[in-house]
Amino acid sequence: MVANKIALSTLKVLANSIVILGVSLLAYSCYLKFIQSGSLKSLGLLIVNSLFAVLYIAKRDATSITVSPWLWLLGLAGSIVPLLLRSTDAMALAAIGNAVQIVGTIAIVASLLSLRRSFGIVPANRGVRTGGLYRFVRHPLYASELFWMIGFVIANPSLANIGLWAVDFVLQYSRAVAEERFLANDALYSQYASRVRYRLIPRVI
Repeated sequence: MVANKIALSTLKVLANSIVILGVSLLAYSCYLKFIQSGSLKSLGLLIVNSLFAVLYIAKRDATSITVSPWLWLLGLAGSIVPLLLRSTDAMALAAIGNAVQIVGTIAIVASLLSLRRSFGIVPANRGVRTGGLYRFVRHPLYASELFWMIGFVIANPSLANIGLWAVDFVLQYSRAVAEERFLANDALYSQYASRVRYRLIPRVI
């Protein structure tokens, strides 16, 4: 039992260190790109990744958190997959794709501001958020990220990018289901879930 607690604590420290280092480096990379290009898209990515870093570091202590190594791996995988997308030379639909990315970026920022200090990577109870975009779907951050990725795929079409979007959809949907199961015994969350029926897209899924 003691060994399991030590292993879990070690896993938490390692995972948190990896996430903080990763998002901080990503935010710095976005800063350099924005300085070089000055584009609205680069500014959006800088804001998003800076928010990720700040909110993760400042996140509220959880009253309960998953002890499943598989769910920790699922959370990390879902956070890493979007970083594997790669630009292509295709330009035909770049304007449409970039516009979708900008809308997706705005939605991600709105989702993060709705979530605030309850932000995390793995299933945990940091308080039930019901305001902002959470009034419409139960997982607006995952939905916004997937929408942003669609824009990237439109602007940079390739089989690899399409495949990564499909993989990320499965991962984010799985994370949504895992989080809901984890919070199922919280009466406040059960009441919230009964009011907001859809996970990602209103009246669809």
